[in-house]
Formats: sequence, structure tokens, C-alpha cells
Amino acid sequence: MKPIFLRYSRLTSSRLALLLVCSVAACSHGVVPAGAPAPEEVPSGPRVATSRDLISAMHSKYAENWYHTLRFAQSNTFYTQSGGEQKSRWVENLSVPGRLRIDFEPLTSKSGLLIVNNKVTTFDGGRRVDTRHAIQAILMLTADVYAIPPAVTARRLDSLKIDLAKFREDRLDKKRVYVIGADKDDLESSQVWIDADKLVLVRLIQREKRGEKSLVTDTHVNDYRDVDGFPVAHEFVSLRDGKPYFKEEYENVHVNELIPPSLFDPSRWSSAQPSR
Repeated sequence: MKPIFLRYSRLTSSRLALLLVCSVAACSHGVVPAGAPAPEEVPSGPRVATSRDLISAMHSKYAENWYHTLRFAQSNTFYTQSGGEQKSRWVENLSVPGRLRIDFEPLTSKSGLLIVNNKVTTFDGGRRVDTRHAIQAILMLTADVYAIPPAVTARRLDSLKIDLAKFREDRLDKKRVYVIGADKDDLESSQVWIDADKLVLVRLIQREKRGEKSLVTDTHVNDYRDVDGFPVAHEFVSLRDGKPYFKEEYENVHVNELIPPSLFDPSRWSSAQPSR
């Protein structure tokens, strides 16, 4: 759920930067004659017919009941082109909306990333390397969307070249989903897939230009678990050209614990260290 980077556990900052770059039928059950077709699923909640309807429905469902902070450890697997794997671990502290601190282990290295309102600052050995502006789609769609005005989310999706005019219903793993940004069978355009029942992100496809080459990253957001009443995804799997590229797995997830504001102050990166 993040941006990046520099050197950390053998991954270069450019690679890390690439990585960041996570309804139940409401039918009444009467007697159905044998052989009769199954009743159609009827969506519950507000009517969702457009991308903006969906963004508003997501916000409305959780705006009054979403976590303010999230703290967890993250195990990473980077899959190399030669078929190898590179492992790393991060410690992350999230304050909704818009603030995320990622510390690379070992914490004594004082290396990592700080994201504050879409401004990404990279640190190496306690030294600030660079600062850049970049909208973090995963962070926005798994957390911020429930805390910021729907119009702001819509503008940010548009800036990520996700076509809000394209909206449809589909299926993913036999579950009903809403899709923003692409027509049926188009898996190349930037697009967002939202679980139609839980209204949480389940898939994000991002297309970006790298020189003359286009890269398509297909991230599946999996293993949602209830953590103190909140749905929290515990696995993110990203594919490139249909092959595994990067996997994130969450551990020791804690919600609504106090996170000192100093952790998100770039001037105090080295002195304000996170707890494990």
C-alpha cells in the first residue's frame, strides 16, 4: 500500500517506487419451484449506477465507522525476472487520511518512506534523499476513500487516468464487483474493482509509461479479515505481464492505537522511531 524508495533489502528505490505505485443478495426466499432459475441478486444499500455513485456509496458505508490508525508489520516478496525471490520486512504506521510511515527493517538502518498528503519523502540511513508528489492509489482506495469527500477521491482517480465515464458490474472469483475505468475484457487500461457487497477494493490495474514502454501492474487485494470490527486486507499480490511481481503480507495488525504525530514529521524521521 505504498510508494518508494531507495535501497532496502536489495531492492532499489526505482523498483520500490514502481510497486507503490488494496452485496449480499437481498432477495426474499420464498418457495421456488423445482427447475426454476435462481432469483437475480438484488443490491442492498444506495443505488449504484455510475462511478461517482460508487465512490459516494463507499464513503457513506464507512465514513462514521472506519479506523483512524493502522499499525502492522509487512513481509514482502519481490519476484525477480530470473525466477528468484527477494525477501524484506517493513514496519508501517498509518493515520487516515493521507499519512503513512514505512520503516525498512532493520529499524537501526533508519531507512524508509514517509507519505504525507501524497508527498513522498525517501530516507536512507536517516538522511532525506528526495521528496516527490505522487498519488498513492492503494492507500487512497483502501483507507482514504472512507475519510475524504467523494469529490476529492473522484478527482484523484481522474488524475491517475482512470476513466470515470466507464462503469460496469462484473464478477471476480464468483463475487459481484463494480469496475471503474474499463470495458469488459479490457485488462490493460487503468481500472478499479470494488466488492459490490462490502464496498472494499479487491483489484487495481495501473498502466503507466516508462519511456517508450507501457507497464501494466495488476494488483489483487486479498484475505480481508475482521480486525476489531474493521475489514482489513492482509495480502496484496501484484502481477506484471501475468507473472508474480510483488507480494505484501500483513502481520500483527492493530487498529486505532495512538500513533505519535512526530512519526509523520520529516524533520524528526530519525529521532521519532516506531514501536514494533
